[in-house]
Amino acid sequence: MNFTLGALQKLTAEEHVIRNRAALAPVNAQHACMQLSGTLQKLRQKLSVVMLDRPKLNAERVWSAFAASEYDLGRLDGLQFRTLCSDEKTALRSQFVTALMRNRDKLKRSRCLYGMVNAYFSEWREMDDPAIVEELLTSVFASTSGKNPVVQKWRECKRLFSEHAVTFLVEGICAGQKAVDETLKDHYVGPLTQLGRSVRDSAARAACEHLRRTERSRDSEWSVRYLQWMTERLLSDLTRKDAFYYAISSLILSESAKRSETFQRALRSYVQNHKMLGDPRVRESSLNWRSMAPEAAQHYLSWLARDSIIFFFNTILPNNNENRRRKDFWLRYHDRIRDFQVAVSEADLWKVKASQRNSELLHYSQVAHPTTSAFLMRFEGYGAQYIVVEFSEKGNAAYIFKADDFESKRVTMRTPRFDLKKHLKFDDSHRIIHIGDWERKASYKLSSQFGIRP
Repeated sequence: MNFTLGALQKLTAEEHVIRNRAALAPVNAQHACMQLSGTLQKLRQKLSVVMLDRPKLNAERVWSAFAASEYDLGRLDGLQFRTLCSDEKTALRSQFVTALMRNRDKLKRSRCLYGMVNAYFSEWREMDDPAIVEELLTSVFASTSGKNPVVQKWRECKRLFSEHAVTFLVEGICAGQKAVDETLKDHYVGPLTQLGRSVRDSAARAACEHLRRTERSRDSEWSVRYLQWMTERLLSDLTRKDAFYYAISSLILSESAKRSETFQRALRSYVQNHKMLGDPRVRESSLNWRSMAPEAAQHYLSWLARDSIIFFFNTILPNNNENRRRKDFWLRYHDRIRDFQVAVSEADLWKVKASQRNSELLHYSQVAHPTTSAFLMRFEGYGAQYIVVEFSEKGNAAYIFKADDFESKRVTMRTPRFDLKKHLKFDDSHRIIHIGDWERKASYKLSSQFGIRP
């Protein structure tokens, strides 16, 4: 209103501009604007009483009046009828649906029909007698003429208004590797409706099943593209937690993750940076992993353990034959590692910091020692868990402790700073000494005494 008034006032004030424009014959601007000026005056007189729109009606009050009229649609004016159609609490009540079944032409008004359909999607098949609601809607679609693209889409997709709606939409998503949001939008289904959420969750599960059935016959490039589709176009913040964690667990345990390093690295990047997951070694993120399948969580941790073993022996330790043998030995056990931690000395700290840009080793502890670093591993064994500690410098055996004994020293795997002798060498009863054919002896010792096997 203010904008219109201002524009009219400027137009009246610029009479000389209009009169002298080269491309036009001279005009009397005041005469030309006479009708607009009259309208302006009338608007000013009515400014305090003009209502731009009727206030939104209260659906429950309209319903009370509708019930008092014994559910007579004829007693409702257009706005009252539209209010009942558009409110999810009233649109699908059995009395209203029954009345509409007797007078279906009322739903041919687009805004009323849209309201009913949205209410149906929002309460998908959880209302009383969903089949009757579906019959009402599909009959209205069939009898509605014109070229309304929304109604045409709904008329063509009859399965959308049935118990098979989720299957119908999921089949289209998975067959064409489409985005969930695009498919819902194409069918005018709200993403936050019950149907929209059900489609999103079912698509996540169906995609995992399809991967499981077909991945053995596909190459790694196909698997990586499939993973990209799932993480970028299928899963989202709107995916419910149980479906999301099921999907990620399936991807971690997939054959594609086992055979393709590219697939595994892409999946790890997604997991490490996702707010619903993150690094399982971090306390805040570890809570998220409780919702994952235990086997998948352990499998993922073993990937991190493998890379940390490689990092420890390749980056912190000198590259020589003895250290390569130790690295190869512990890599055989990476699938059995339940937890791990790198603890670096003062001399090795710079190596870790220099490598952090190119490594996932973002979390480490320190050893209160000038030169000796350590790699701690937790294993499940005979009736207990055990901690194995390997050291960076020559002359150090690998120490084996019961986890309870280790934690009795008031430390955990995440303790920020370890004392070398007090925490990491407090008991030399069980050690692996790296002399001669030590690998065979160490394997036997771990297996026979502690129940730790590759």
